[in-house]
Amino acid sequence: MPKPWKTRQKPSEVVPSVEDSAASKIFGAELSGNAPSVDLHGLDTQSGVHELDLFLHSSFMHGDEVVKIIHGRGSGKMREVVHTFLATQELVEMFRDAQNQVEVLGATYVVLKKST
Repeated sequence: MPKPWKTRQKPSEVVPSVEDSAASKIFGAELSGNAPSVDLHGLDTQSGVHELDLFLHSSFMHGDEVVKIIHGRGSGKMREVVHTFLATQELVEMFRDAQNQVEVLGATYVVLKKST
């Protein structure tokens, strides 16, 4: 006679990926609202990238895990340039657009690699 219940299978151990961990860091920073930030409003794209480069290196040296880049919505050109720049940086582990309603398409969160 079969048992009236099934025994539960032990779920296989799930190891979070680096991307999951980085996404969690961004989520936490977005919720707390206290990530160090740089505001690129009013700058042309060349000056904005220069300021961003200085900010990223300074934040990395200070040991910041997550930073916020405020590029504004506008035409989207600064956001595009910022994302292109971030994609080339060895200091950057991951980045994504802000997801809270106030900052959508106006800010980008970045997870920096750990300094050694």
